Amino acid sequence: MANPSLAHALAHALTAAAHGFRVIPLTRAKLPAVRSPHHHDPAALPCHGECGRLGHGVHDASADPDAIRALFAAAPWATGYGIACGCAPYHLIGIDLDLRGVQPGKPGAPGGPPGTGGAGDTDARAGGITGTAERAGASGTTERAGAARAAERTGATRAARAASATRAASAAESPGASRKDRTDGLAALARLAREHAFTIPRTVTVLTPSGGRHLWLCGPPGLAVPNSAGRLAPGIDIRGLGGYLVGPGSYASHGSYRLAPGSPAWAPAPAPSALLRLLTPRARPRLARTAPARRSRAASRGPGGARTVRPRLTGGPAQRPAVLGGLPRLRDGRWAGVGPRPDRGRARHRPAPREARATVASAARSAARHLQPPDACA
Repeated sequence: MANPSLAHALAHALTAAAHGFRVIPLTRAKLPAVRSPHHHDPAALPCHGECGRLGHGVHDASADPDAIRALFAAAPWATGYGIACGCAPYHLIGIDLDLRGVQPGKPGAPGGPPGTGGAGDTDARAGGITGTAERAGASGTTERAGAARAAERTGATRAARAASATRAASAAESPGASRKDRTDGLAALARLAREHAFTIPRTVTVLTPSGGRHLWLCGPPGLAVPNSAGRLAPGIDIRGLGGYLVGPGSYASHGSYRLAPGSPAWAPAPAPSALLRLLTPRARPRLARTAPARRSRAASRGPGGARTVRPRLTGGPAQRPAVLGGLPRLRDGRWAGVGPRPDRGRARHRPAPREARATVASAARSAARHLQPPDACA
């Protein structure tokens, strides 16, 4: 193959498949390398490989060597491979831990090489200028060198202050990035282990180019662990059913993925039961919908079995509150006038005069049929 990274990734992918893991080719951006066959469709329907073509992401994952070679042949630009999670026989669960801190080997990092001519090297450059002036033996040159050294120190100080202000402004503009720098997934996982009384077993550990770690764990059959980012704790991402992990030996834009020293190669340990309970979201209880109680005829009768007057409403829904507010009421054996009730305030909508007269007439007819006047009771 013309691409050495492709051959390297294919060799590691075949090794993973020989141990029972299902793999797919990945690009430098850690995305599925085979392009979707439905990207030209005007309205692409969800397809998980039923069409028989390649390019369905993690649904193309396979442990068959011939199928893996076909996948890598369809993506000659691949530089890595991904391992599908949630598939038999391991039912893999990936724990992605983001770790903060400056990587060793960079200028200014602890244990790194000395500076490369930045603000910290001002004294060295100034010392060189002073030595040259002394060897020349001219006092005027020495004075000029001292002035140059002072000016250089002043410029370096200003540059350092400007750089610090720039970093502060960028952190203020991108709070998500600053939170990302402050996250420590390893410490968060240790805190969860103490709080919930479980221990992370010795398992496959992959080091990422950014300094993080991928922990491989086995899940029980029949348990679907969902993918999540930061739900368990800041700095902890979970790869479950439908997700994938970048396999060791893959090359990405920022470096390579490799096994941690002393880590078992292809034998993930079972996940603790307490951790599985945290990874599986609890089902929310559904509230049972009860039908509204129907009002019986006995409940519609007043004291002594007298029927309650329920006048017919002729107005629409928007006019019914106003109509109800203007109904006649029987108080102390006498009919009260038509008007809004004092305890409810002024009606929002007034009915039309014709509808109001029809409603009052209907109430009067109903009261005459079912109620007796006070004189008849004497």
